[in-house]
Amino acid sequence: MKNYLYYPCLIVFIFSACSKTSINKSTTPTKTVTITAPLDTTPMPNTVSKTDTIKVMAYNVLNYGDLCQGPTTLLDGYLRTIVQYANPDLFSCEKMNAFPITPTDPANLAVEINNNVLNTNFPNKYAYATPSNISGDSKMSVLFYNKQKFTFVSMQTIVDYISDFNLYKLYYNDPNLTITHDTTYLYVLVNHTQSGSSSTDRDAQVTQEMQALRSKFAYMPNLINMGDFNLASTYEAGYQAVISPTDSTSQMSDPPFSPDKTFSYPANWGVNPVNYAAYLSTSTRKLTNVPNTCGTSGGAYSWFDHIFISPWLVKGTNYISYIPNSFKTIGNDGNRVDEDINSPIPVVNTSAPSAVIDALFQFSNKYPVSIKLLIKANRSCHSVADPVAKN
Repeated sequence: MKNYLYYPCLIVFIFSACSKTSINKSTTPTKTVTITAPLDTTPMPNTVSKTDTIKVMAYNVLNYGDLCQGPTTLLDGYLRTIVQYANPDLFSCEKMNAFPITPTDPANLAVEINNNVLNTNFPNKYAYATPSNISGDSKMSVLFYNKQKFTFVSMQTIVDYISDFNLYKLYYNDPNLTITHDTTYLYVLVNHTQSGSSSTDRDAQVTQEMQALRSKFAYMPNLINMGDFNLASTYEAGYQAVISPTDSTSQMSDPPFSPDKTFSYPANWGVNPVNYAAYLSTSTRKLTNVPNTCGTSGGAYSWFDHIFISPWLVKGTNYISYIPNSFKTIGNDGNRVDEDINSPIPVVNTSAPSAVIDALFQFSNKYPVSIKLLIKANRSCHSVADPVAKN
């Protein structure tokens, strides 16, 4: 493997047994020059060839734990049905009722979901990443992960304005890691922004988190930014903060727009929901009082929940890539505008088994959203260098 050091009139070659190819950025803020040396993909002895599909799901769980919709034991049953169907490897729960983070505290809702939902369905498969509530919000978010596929490394609260916005670092349990010693990392940022007709606070929240990311990394690594953004259109400043930086290496993508090109910019699903019918994530319920009065009504009318991905994931730069056209709003068949998820009008919803459709109706007023990622095992011990975190 060759790493390149650049001087005005000289190229120096450095040889090593296992290394990462560097990325050099232009100092011009509106233009990025990416220089990469070809990776040496020669397999090392005794390594295995393997690909793995990673299912990612983000879900606003409607104040889970506040007892408005009933006891957690009732909701756990619905969530077990949903999770068994979706079978996510990375699963964020947003808008959980605030809870103590001590693992042994019986009121810890992350432990409740981990033990009585996830690992009930799939024994000894899941763990949760350390949550926080520095902001003292009444709501919290938690990331759960398949510990058979990932190892949790760290959590950092990068913004604590109204709510905490936590950046989680994990690595893939590559079957060749003990041979290559070349770790494939994945970062996940989980969101729940301020709701309401005014976008001022949520714009500030998302803008701050994107500024924090771009301050932390010289260029975006394998990174997902997901959750409930409460965005009504692509015109909002918060949405633009994600997709429109001056530096292309930190520009994140909303898969249905890019790379899938199902839609094109600009888009206003708040005004024209029917144009985005199969992607709308709010609400699973048409009426304000059925099945309870705890969530919003109106049927599918807006697209608040997103999973943004970094350029590396779009291009498959470093062993992980987005699987094209895999973004889904689970349970939305495209016929739910102004209708319940389980309504037979205009047609019966067959996008998921009927038990799952009913569980989605009962559990939350939000549809979960999901994507799939493809991970390739690293056999050569050569990869593109991860950006060094500056803070």
